[in-house]
Amino acid sequence: MGEFAIEVKKANIGFNGVQVLFDVDFHVRTGEVHALVGTNGAGKTTLVKIIDGVYKQDSGTISIRGKPANYENPEGARESGIGMVFQDLSLISTMTVAENIFLRTNPYRTGFFINDRKNAQKTEELLQLIGVDTEIRPQEIVGDLSIGKQQIVEIAKALAASPSILIFDEPTASLSNTEIERLFAVIDVLKSKGISIIYITHYLQHIFKICDSLTLIRDGRVVLRRDTDKIDIAELINSMTESESKQVSWDRRRHLRQGMPLLEIKNLSSKGIDNVSLSVYPGEIVGIAGLLGSGRTEFFRALFGIDKLYGGDILIDGKKIMIGSPTDAINHGISLIPENRREQGLILDFPVRENIVLSIFNRMQKYFIIDDSKTTEIASRYIKALGIKTGGPMQIVNFLSGGNQQKVVVAKSLAGCSRILLLDDPTFGVDVHAKREIMKIIRDYARQGNGVIMVSSEFNEIVNFCDSIYIMKRGRIMDFVSERTSEDELLLKAQ
Repeated sequence: MGEFAIEVKKANIGFNGVQVLFDVDFHVRTGEVHALVGTNGAGKTTLVKIIDGVYKQDSGTISIRGKPANYENPEGARESGIGMVFQDLSLISTMTVAENIFLRTNPYRTGFFINDRKNAQKTEELLQLIGVDTEIRPQEIVGDLSIGKQQIVEIAKALAASPSILIFDEPTASLSNTEIERLFAVIDVLKSKGISIIYITHYLQHIFKICDSLTLIRDGRVVLRRDTDKIDIAELINSMTESESKQVSWDRRRHLRQGMPLLEIKNLSSKGIDNVSLSVYPGEIVGIAGLLGSGRTEFFRALFGIDKLYGGDILIDGKKIMIGSPTDAINHGISLIPENRREQGLILDFPVRENIVLSIFNRMQKYFIIDDSKTTEIASRYIKALGIKTGGPMQIVNFLSGGNQQKVVVAKSLAGCSRILLLDDPTFGVDVHAKREIMKIIRDYARQGNGVIMVSSEFNEIVNFCDSIYIMKRGRIMDFVSERTSEDELLLKAQ
């Protein structure tokens, strides 16, 4: 490993007056697999988006192979030799492998006619380069391939632009163990070809298996650089979680798990989960600690009726219920606050009022006409109760801050008189003050005898806020924690 394939010096960037990266120095050697590590919100995604040309840093420089790089967009990054392999695949399932790989460029064409034979030949060469030409054929339809093989096609697609640097963003989140091993073999081949790799993952054991070195970002600053053979997983976890940010701590109540559960799940199976069992007692906030790809979101989708159930039982107050759709879940008093509030929790072009009463719209009708005075009354009540900062019930939701948008999503669930609240990363992307307010709203809701199941990417939230905790891995519940624990211990259990 010789010169730096890429070097970032003194990178700073902020959004809406909030500084995100502070004088970040980062470099990767030629032919090196380098892990970029940090908890959610640490700044690692922002850094790779700068490298990939999505963001332009406010100050600082980027050099590639010792020469200044001044690209302004992802196309410029590609021309500079940077490729990106995303967690969410950018493939078209109805097209062939070869068609997907050359979809954007189509260099082998005459006029309007694409040279399919040349495309197939070049695809074959790319598949040979990474050692999978016997497993994947250029003419295969991508939708017929396993997720692991689709990930390999995504890599081949990135390699079609002849990059010298490849960024992998959580590449193993949806893969089986066999597919992960296949991916690691491909990464070894790329490394042997002199390609430098920036590798982002929450699965820390993978870092010690395939990465030569790592950089740890915490609160927007680089706090650690180390070769992987000179650090162990315990030290790395301790360095990750030793955050200087102020954390909110609540009184946890462990005496609640007595009598009949409010909600009991027995051997629930669906897409991405297998025989999941857990219980929630009245007044209890239950946390699910799991890394990306652990099945935590899939569990919520199954319980809320979005994904079809393969088996298992759901009981409320000891009585078995059937949930086949979100409408069924809502009718049984279950509400979901989704991970992506802007796409799944709100209608951004609608006013605050309509968003709050969305789940109970059918109750707002009088002689088939919406009762505006009633909807305004309900919306105003929740705006006041939750402290939503808005110009009034008729303000368009899109113009609220992220924290206030999330409060509108919470208000919508509370307006539906739900008894069980499913929270999928409820404080993601909101500031510390809004986070504190949202947590108080959730705590007060539980104290009224309701039940809460919460997933959070920030394990300190689960440790400090939840009364009891289930550990989820690969779609299964692996452990239960009711005693006091630390963020370090929880992160280690989730690996």
